[in-house]
Amino acid sequence: MDMTWKKAKAIGSGRGLLRASGESGMSRALLRRWVCFASLLGLCACWRESGGLKISGRIEMDKVHIGSKVGGRVWKVNYDEGEATSAGAVIVALEREEIEAELAGAQAQAAQARAQLDLLLAGTRAEDLRRAEAAVQARQSELDLRRKGFRAEEIREAEAQLVSAKSAFDLARRELERAEALIQTGAIDQQQLDSRRTTFETTRAAVEVSEQRAQLMRSGSRPEEIAMAAAQLAQAQAELERLRNGPRPEEIAAARAALDAAQAGVAGARTRLAETEILAPADARVETLDLQPGDLVKAGQPVAALYLERQPYVRCYLPENRLGFTRPGMRVSVTVDSFPGESFPGIVRRISSEAEFTPRNVQTTEKRSELVFEMKVDLVNSGNRLRAGMYADVLIMPQP
Repeated sequence: MDMTWKKAKAIGSGRGLLRASGESGMSRALLRRWVCFASLLGLCACWRESGGLKISGRIEMDKVHIGSKVGGRVWKVNYDEGEATSAGAVIVALEREEIEAELAGAQAQAAQARAQLDLLLAGTRAEDLRRAEAAVQARQSELDLRRKGFRAEEIREAEAQLVSAKSAFDLARRELERAEALIQTGAIDQQQLDSRRTTFETTRAAVEVSEQRAQLMRSGSRPEEIAMAAAQLAQAQAELERLRNGPRPEEIAAARAALDAAQAGVAGARTRLAETEILAPADARVETLDLQPGDLVKAGQPVAALYLERQPYVRCYLPENRLGFTRPGMRVSVTVDSFPGESFPGIVRRISSEAEFTPRNVQTTEKRSELVFEMKVDLVNSGNRLRAGMYADVLIMPQP
């Protein structure tokens, strides 16, 4: 056996190290440092045994840290450390009332945007068109009236009303004068005098109104009134034309964009609501979970660590000069100290494409013998008896 092989064997065997250290007089403290150094670097023991190759490594399992993208207050914790979970199980639930209200508001906005779009797509209702047509006719009649002025019959009627108002006023004036004379002699009381004075004031106001109306009938509408009537007619006609043409394509596009934005708000609120339930991504076992109802958690903060219930694997390091002993897909045997005399079947998953040195800063040609390749070996049919962190030996037998 060459010197390199002996060194590799010495590194992997604890008893060999003890013997070597005893013979060389190495102190126990120095020996402990050497063993820790070898373990941390991952250079596992490797030697031939019964024509095969044995490599030491450690068992590992896939571990995930789960949390929520939204923060909040813990409402319920459904699992304890060490318990098994199934895929999709709710590990921790956060309070959701605030986000539920946010979702309801977003849904209301989406419904409003949908109704607005449907209204534009449906076009103008028949009753709206009839109302706009009637408004145009009324404005047209008013403008025609302003332009033509009043009829002769209306003018004569207004003048006749003025004459009648003046006659009533003259009568009321004479009655008031007579009442003022009689009050001096005591023939009438104060109440009768007040009644005649009220009649006088009423008839005088009626004369003023009648004079204004008659004057309006004689002169007709002012130019400003005609212009205002024409503007009101144009506005009514424009509204009727708008209703007949229906909504513009730009208005429909804007309504669609508003609906899309509202629906996006609903989707975002639903996503945030779903984040209030922290789920197991796959079948797993809870490793660490230190929460109680009422605790506050931050957004993006891991709240639990889970070991996935997938087949464990051994991470070990294959020396460069033993690279030809194995290949991906090759079947191997694995033993652990916890189950002496029992081996577990394994399959080489991968061998790293890039080598690394142990230690990394190689200074001499002799140190190249410590060039290694990382190798992962999947453990099959282990029956959930193996745990992460166990030390394991991988036995690779020569293939025929």
